Amino acid sequence: MGIKRWMFSLCILVLVGCSESTELEGSRHGPNGTYRSIGVVAPKHYDVWVDKFFVESLSEDIGWRAPIGIVSCCWQKPFGAMADWQTMPEVFLIRWFSFAEQQSYEALIQLESPDEIEEKMKEIAPFESYGEIAERPRDVLVLGLAPGGTVVVWIMNRGENAIEVGRYQGKKIETHREHYREITERYNHDHGQFLQENGIELEGW
Repeated sequence: MGIKRWMFSLCILVLVGCSESTELEGSRHGPNGTYRSIGVVAPKHYDVWVDKFFVESLSEDIGWRAPIGIVSCCWQKPFGAMADWQTMPEVFLIRWFSFAEQQSYEALIQLESPDEIEEKMKEIAPFESYGEIAERPRDVLVLGLAPGGTVVVWIMNRGENAIEVGRYQGKKIETHREHYREITERYNHDHGQFLQENGIELEGW
């Protein structure tokens, strides 16, 4: 095979590969998309550190750990610390440290009717994007961590079309504040004045 013919064949393979990749990537989004993810968020001014986040699908017998770390603004938004979705999650074990309260919490959450939640996530929820109406399913399952140990679970693609699918209460656990000293100092620098003026909101989430 001559060099020109070989280069031509290589170009064709590259173009075909790019085309297939684009088609596969495109299939992940839109009305019939396969994209799904899990988000962890916290209210504005109430940052947390998630040091344990385990997810399990009982029906598929699959469990995985998602590294989360710092979680900040904003509440009821499909953005924040994100984790890959391997299959429909049914059980969550999450442990976090609230900087505002200097308190650790842990919650073991088992979703009610996960199959129904998954079907709802496939429903199209239009939203405005750059002056146009986009149509996408509610493809993000979001866990909101609020002061007092409250955990709210939504499905959404934007905050304005969020649907609450669960509400849970975490329990206080032993706190090792010294582990978070440096991050707490930065947190107090950014949000200390707000806490002094407004206190810690424990209700209404």
